[in-house]
Amino acid sequence: MYELFEVRNFRCFHELALTDLERVNLIAGVNNIGKTALLEALFLHCGAYNPELALHINAFRGIKREKVEFTSWATTPWDSIFSGFDTSRVVELVGKDHVTGHRSLRLKVVREPGELAKIRQIIQSGPDRAEGGPLSSEVAQVLELESQERKQGRPKQSHRYYMILNPSGLRIEPFPPPPPFPASFLPARTRIPVNEEAERFSNLEVTGRQEVVLKALQVIEPRLRRLTMVVVGGVPMLHGDIGLGKLVPLPVMGEGMARLASLVLAIGNASDGVVLVDEIENGLHHSILPKVWRAIGEVAREFNTQVFATTHSLECIVAAHRAFSESGSYDFRLHRLERFDEAIHVVTYDQEALEAAIDIGLEVR
Repeated sequence: MYELFEVRNFRCFHELALTDLERVNLIAGVNNIGKTALLEALFLHCGAYNPELALHINAFRGIKREKVEFTSWATTPWDSIFSGFDTSRVVELVGKDHVTGHRSLRLKVVREPGELAKIRQIIQSGPDRAEGGPLSSEVAQVLELESQERKQGRPKQSHRYYMILNPSGLRIEPFPPPPPFPASFLPARTRIPVNEEAERFSNLEVTGRQEVVLKALQVIEPRLRRLTMVVVGGVPMLHGDIGLGKLVPLPVMGEGMARLASLVLAIGNASDGVVLVDEIENGLHHSILPKVWRAIGEVAREFNTQVFATTHSLECIVAAHRAFSESGSYDFRLHRLERFDEAIHVVTYDQEALEAAIDIGLEVR
């Protein structure tokens, strides 16, 4: 679990520090303040060693590239991750978590001939080496990711990975190791593919923990007796028994059921890791939000998963506060992004501060 997280020169952020983190963290703020960008920064940091994630995060916003092609240094596929689209800056993502300790990521565009020459020495295979030509800014675009980890009692470790795009295609050098802990991102507008949901359910079923999903979904549909996997047209899909004498596909039961299932399955498959959820209230009626938050808290505790979510809804914030207040374990924080003097800052509310703000009608969205 993260204890703190800092962002510099990423997207809309020049500098931002997120502290006093809890198991479940809800991020609020007006439109275009950086809520989704903060989740994206966390996702990159969770990935730890893979610079290719800098391309993947645009897909969370519905921006998909069928093909990444080399053009020129006038524009690169990763321009948008840099504050103000200024690729002379260095993106810094710094976090402290219980797995890797203090870990910093630095992403920068490499252009200087001397630096490119050093990278060429690192590359052990590929078109550039085979052709014998120099790795230069005229024939390649290079994004460097430097990862530094410092854990108490251990020496500092530093590694560099490169995303190289040239006329022959895209590749990563050297091949990055897997991330230190599981992490998943649930976008606001893109539904998780049914086969991916089926795999997540199967992972829980293998360990005998599929009842966690059933219990959570009964918050919305009390008639639900059983969940099972059914293959339809060659595609595995979750089905439920609600007493109709026939199993019903989960998506047919409504957007709320599908959304809550996605949330619970993601949390259950990220044990000791992180789940990032954009606009968590989407598809959920306000009347069931307290029960949904109660279920999220219970599942997150059971699997030791940390949750970061965004919202525009005051009802969602109040429901989360009430649910965690009544749970006996207030492992929840609200973080509101606000703009002061052209800079974005975080205002964090603990239980007492949020209770007072709600009581007197302060704006906390």
